[in-house]
Amino acid sequence: MTKIGPEAIEHSYMMNVKYVLITLVITANMLEPVISRHAGAMAVYETIYTFHIPMFAFAMGYSAQDYRQEGRASKALTAIAYQYIVFQSLYSLADASLFHAPGVVYSFFMPYSLLWFLCSHFCWRLLLPLFSRMKYALPTAVLLGVAAGYIPWEGGWVSLSRTFVFFPFFLAGFKARNFPRWQAAALRIRPFAVAAGFAVLAVFWLGPHIDPGWLYGSRTFAELGSTQWYAGLQRLGIYVLEAAASICFLACVPWSEGRLTGPGKRTLYVFLLQGFVIKAMLAAGLYDVIENERMAVPLLVAAAVLLALGLSRPQIERAGKRWIEPDFPALIAKLRTRFRTRTSV
Repeated sequence: MTKIGPEAIEHSYMMNVKYVLITLVITANMLEPVISRHAGAMAVYETIYTFHIPMFAFAMGYSAQDYRQEGRASKALTAIAYQYIVFQSLYSLADASLFHAPGVVYSFFMPYSLLWFLCSHFCWRLLLPLFSRMKYALPTAVLLGVAAGYIPWEGGWVSLSRTFVFFPFFLAGFKARNFPRWQAAALRIRPFAVAAGFAVLAVFWLGPHIDPGWLYGSRTFAELGSTQWYAGLQRLGIYVLEAAASICFLACVPWSEGRLTGPGKRTLYVFLLQGFVIKAMLAAGLYDVIENERMAVPLLVAAAVLLALGLSRPQIERAGKRWIEPDFPALIAKLRTRFRTRTSV
């Protein structure tokens, strides 16, 4: 029997992490329209939000570990900028003509809904060369995330607030090492992690709630109604909660290659396309018929799982790869060849 090396196990694990995360992203987005009228939906929604954004930032940081290789950094930045421009345009056009979501600002400086993540990912990549050489990079990133809350700006503008708030998790993913040791630790704490997850869900269902604005990371302290000088301590508390929830999540994800691994390689397509489906459901009034609280969460979670499965199919990747992930070096070379041919005639 051929032994699977640590690098292959690590790769499979991170693909599994990404697929579970994108399924949870869709689940949270599916539940959001009903959280104000369904306590169960709100509990699941808040539980997911305690870790899914930090963990996606972590996963992107992990994928940036090869940025020093020749051409990788510029290629990644070009792809992110291209995807943002294309999908900011497509979502804005779809909203203006079909969705008509309230409070939308049609501007490249105000990311549409989920596209803030592309903006922040671009900025994280720009910050990486500086912080990768810094001695106390992670504590500095945490302090910047806290300080961002005090600055008197509109937090959603070019996703500046979220960029700094979630940058520590991106940096942690970039610095992540010793995965075999992680695997051993994860197996030991997995029962505790599962129990902790159910405990948090029960607390949110039966007890107090956290203002989701603290978990979004998109608002300043003033926008959250916390104008005291010690508001930064609240963000530090949220960081502790998010870090603990993230560790529990990572402990629960399977390590071996399996059914989650293949779809985990295609999460970009799920991320970029799922908003069209959910916004269309809202515009079509499908959420208006969900009145039974007992059925709301199971129905929407099942719909989220099916949507993630559908959008992660290889057929979606084949159909969209040319325009979602174009090969820019090959495209530029082809254009240069055509230009030279025309000028030589």
